[in-house]
Amino acid sequence: MKSVATVLGQVALARPIRLWALFTPYKRALVTGSLLLLGTNGANLALPRLVNAAVSLIEHGEETAVELLGVTWMRTRSVESLVACICVLACLGAVIRTLSRRVLFDVGRGVERDVRDRLFAHLSVLSPTFYQRNSVGDLLSRLTNDINHIRLFAGFVLLNALNLVIVFVATIPILFAIDPVVALCALLPFPLVILCARALAGRMSSCVKEQQESLGQLTARVQENLSGIHVVRAFGQENAEVAKFDRDNDRAYRASLALAALRIFTFPFMRVISGLGVAVTLFVGGRAVVFGRITLGDFVEVNARLLQLAWPAISLGLIAAMFHQAKASVQRLNGVLAAPPDIVDGPHEGNTVLPLRVTSLTVRVPGREGLVLRDIQLELARGQTIAVVGQSGCGKSTLVRALHRGLAIPRDAVFFGGVDALDWHLLSLLRCVAVVPQESFLFSASVRDNIAFGRPDAPHSEIARVVQEVGLEPDVATLPQGLNTLVGERGVMLSGGQRQRVALARALLLRPRILLLDDCLSAVDADTEARIVDVLRQGEWASSVLIATHRLSAVRHAREIIVLEEGAAVARGTHARLLRQSDLYRALWGMEQAGRALDYGL
Repeated sequence: MKSVATVLGQVALARPIRLWALFTPYKRALVTGSLLLLGTNGANLALPRLVNAAVSLIEHGEETAVELLGVTWMRTRSVESLVACICVLACLGAVIRTLSRRVLFDVGRGVERDVRDRLFAHLSVLSPTFYQRNSVGDLLSRLTNDINHIRLFAGFVLLNALNLVIVFVATIPILFAIDPVVALCALLPFPLVILCARALAGRMSSCVKEQQESLGQLTARVQENLSGIHVVRAFGQENAEVAKFDRDNDRAYRASLALAALRIFTFPFMRVISGLGVAVTLFVGGRAVVFGRITLGDFVEVNARLLQLAWPAISLGLIAAMFHQAKASVQRLNGVLAAPPDIVDGPHEGNTVLPLRVTSLTVRVPGREGLVLRDIQLELARGQTIAVVGQSGCGKSTLVRALHRGLAIPRDAVFFGGVDALDWHLLSLLRCVAVVPQESFLFSASVRDNIAFGRPDAPHSEIARVVQEVGLEPDVATLPQGLNTLVGERGVMLSGGQRQRVALARALLLRPRILLLDDCLSAVDADTEARIVDVLRQGEWASSVLIATHRLSAVRHAREIIVLEEGAAVARGTHARLLRQSDLYRALWGMEQAGRALDYGL
């Protein structure tokens, strides 16, 4: 039996959405809703017949039988009893209609929930390269606007489509039973409704697709600007960004206008067709009354039933529009679900990740030309510290991401505890290997919640200990509510150095066997960074550390320092050895010392 690919234990290969298959879990609700619709339409179908009987009773003053579908329901000489029946049926129909809408609209909400769960679950297993190719704003648009269109189809459209079928199937035989000629003439304009809806289908589909894509681009523009508003203001680019937003907004506006124009044409056209049916009935039915083929009550009933057909006929255009919206939305969502993750679980589970051995690691990053890492080799054993240094863009961050399985890597290049990294189950591996990235992302929660993100059940004593280890204790003491202080969106209430140390504490709380640091203390001063690195190097919390940094002074005591240049290791050794043998390392050290001298005014 073929194994199913998973990421962090979750099935990674999502099945595409099929519009009609979304209703499968709601068969019972659909049956209940359909029966309720039959009930409300049954009540509505009886009303014109009661009106027919009342007119006949008023016209002739004789006992009148109320018959429907060949069954005699009652005989009466009292108009009052017919009025009472009409009132009861109207109230009963209203109650059942409310229940049917509740049941079927709940189906729409349930489908919306299911699709959102499926999409979010798939997004959570996709690899970082997917998010480099797709904007967050566009993905948010798909999670909101597109799923909303599917909800409307599964609720509103479903209800009206079922109602349309029930009304037409039940009403047309009754009309022909009254008088075939009148019925045929009255219904003659209605096929135009179907032809119109079919003719507009293609145009409506393209308009809907353009509208949804423009809304996705607009959402992406808003999300990007709100996230980077401080940068926009710092460079005085408000006007330029407003101009870009205006262009995207105009595109969305034009797309919406095109779709609205199509709808504006569709609905009046449907009303005209319904009006034609009534006009024809007045002419043909009036003549039928004059010549005695039908009674005056029958004539009134025919007109009432045509009015009952009017909204279903008009709603056909709305149903078509929403169907194409849902269809376009399903295509956009399937575009996300079709994206396979390029980092998946292997079969191996365990907790022995040391030694970490890298042999001839070569990495290409999609969207970037050439190799980002070339033939990297290193070995990290228990209790050791290895540093990776080099100029910006040399590949330090890429190496850290590759070791933490944040990038697709080749087989036989990275081994944890003697097992190929590709064979490790990600959950097992990430319990033992923690990373602190260069950009310290914090959630809009308290300091405590951010630190305990990986271990929500961690006791206060352990949280306090890692706070002390990263030198965050004095900062916490100054916060209004200590560890319970909310940090704001992305940690905006904290300084850059505080955010970095909270992120480091979050990783330390996992007590990993290997800790990967990607220049994660760049926002603190060099002396503070050196003290924290010494604590990490000598503490009991982890066995091994790999540090990628641009500050050489913080890692000069590392067992081995690897110097990267254009993705390749050009030198390696201890701090003293590299100062003697590597021109690049010597130059980097000289620039750092010169900078420190300026900082201290020497």
